[in-house]
Amino acid sequence: MGHDAVRELLALAALDALSPSDRKALEAHARSCETCTRELAEMRDSVASIGAALPARPLAPERGSLIRARLMGRAVADRANVTPIRKPSPATQPASPPLPFTSSRSPYWMWLAAATFVLAAGAVAYGANEHAAHVQLLAATSSYDSENAALKKRLSDQQAMISELSGPGVMVIDANATSARQPYARMFWNQPMNRWTFVAYNLPPMSPGHTYQLWLVMKDKKKVSAGMFEPTPTGSAMLQATYAVSSDSLAAIAVTTEPMGGSAQPTTTPFLIGAMKAE
Repeated sequence: MGHDAVRELLALAALDALSPSDRKALEAHARSCETCTRELAEMRDSVASIGAALPARPLAPERGSLIRARLMGRAVADRANVTPIRKPSPATQPASPPLPFTSSRSPYWMWLAAATFVLAAGAVAYGANEHAAHVQLLAATSSYDSENAALKKRLSDQQAMISELSGPGVMVIDANATSARQPYARMFWNQPMNRWTFVAYNLPPMSPGHTYQLWLVMKDKKKVSAGMFEPTPTGSAMLQATYAVSSDSLAAIAVTTEPMGGSAQPTTTPFLIGAMKAE
């Protein structure tokens, strides 16, 4: 079998679609032809890759049937146009072994190989589209769930804030400035919940290495830290804390400037002071 004839059979060999005689002829040639051996190995690797990539969901039946019908119809038409080789009569000619390769079968088998490749490629493309759609749906669902969770948390925080600032047991303490810039602050003390919500405006910017610290000043002169905070560029700030204090023990609230990290007790003179209102 010649080199060109063998190359026409490589695609069929990769699909295991050769007759036994053609397969033997191809194998005999491939043993002495590195080019055909390499091309056959590459084709078999491609067929294996296509098979491994096929998705669990097959190509739509109606689509596969349409492609198969068109290719098979073309293959049958090509085969009908080939003149068959007549077997010689034993009386007139001596018997001879059958040829290992007949070119008349090549178009038919090549169309079968083409049909198999087209169907496999179509199935891979279909599976890839299905996978991409599935990934997009998962991403959209995850984004929706994240946004929904964020909205629920925001609503919950707002409802909690409203409850802490407007409940029947909330006491309001105003803090006035002791400096010229006139910052202003207000403390909302929710006594039933032991929650403190501090809001401030027009605060001076922080000096490097320092922070603001909020204090609860008791009537016995004890000062309890309610937390540290830094103002926004516009000078506003908010701080929330939970601390149980009896209604008759608080004398005032105060804000001081402390080193970064806070102090156990105030180290500077308060610039905001809010005295407890007498009932």
